[in-house]
Amino acid sequence: MGNHSAVKRAHIFILAVASIGAAAMAESYLGSTRYRLNDALYAVPHKYEFVRNFSVPWLVGVQGLDKEPNESVWLLLPASELSGGVQGYNRVFRGYSRDVEADMVVNVLGGMEAREFPADRNRDIIKVREELANGKLRQRDPTTGWDKVYWLVGEEETGSLFYLVPREGVESLPPNWRVPSCHGSPDINRHERFDCNFTIRNKGLTFDFTLRQENISTVSLIPAYVLRRLEGWRP
Repeated sequence: MGNHSAVKRAHIFILAVASIGAAAMAESYLGSTRYRLNDALYAVPHKYEFVRNFSVPWLVGVQGLDKEPNESVWLLLPASELSGGVQGYNRVFRGYSRDVEADMVVNVLGGMEAREFPADRNRDIIKVREELANGKLRQRDPTTGWDKVYWLVGEEETGSLFYLVPREGVESLPPNWRVPSCHGSPDINRHERFDCNFTIRNKGLTFDFTLRQENISTVSLIPAYVLRRLEGWRP
C-alpha cells in the first residue's frame, strides 16, 4: 500500500511538472508583451519578440550599463512572412555552405531616441565627408548603383567596412535615412557579399534593421511593412 501511494505521488508530481512546463512553453510562444511607442500601445506576440523588454530594479543604478530605451521594441520577423508581405524580398541568403533563411531583426524606437534622429543623421553625413576628404577609397556598387566609401579595408578573410552613399553625394541621401553602414566579406565561392544596416524614420518612429545584399532593393518598403504589422497588434 505504501509503495502504491509513493508511486501515485511520483506520477502526480511528474504530471504537475510537465503541465507547468507545457504552460510556460505555451505562454512564451502564444502570449504577448505590451509596448508603448509614441503614445500608441501594441501587444506584440512573444513569437515575434527578438528581445523581451523587462525591468530589473537592481540594474538601474549600475554605472556604465546602457539602459534600454523606454519606447523600444525588438522584433524578429520570419523570412517566410517577409517574402509574402514585401514585394521582391528574397526568402533565403545564398553563398553559404547551405541556404539560410533571411529572417530579419528590427528595432523600432519612439520617444526621445526617435526625436534624436536628425542629429544622428547629421553626424553620419559629417563622418562621410571627413572620410572622403581624407582620401578614402570610393567605388561604385553595381548592385545598388550607389557608391561604397570604405573606412576600413581589411584582409580577404576579415572583409571590409564601408558606407553606402548616392553617386550624387551623401547630401542626396533620402532625408528620412541615416547613412547605411555596411560590412563586406567573401562567401563560400570567394565572391564578396555584403550586408548593410539601415536606420529609417517613418511616422515619428525609427526603424533599425540589416539587409543582405540580395534584399537591399526592398529597403524602402520595410518600415511600412513593420508599421502594418504593429497596427495589427493594437489591443
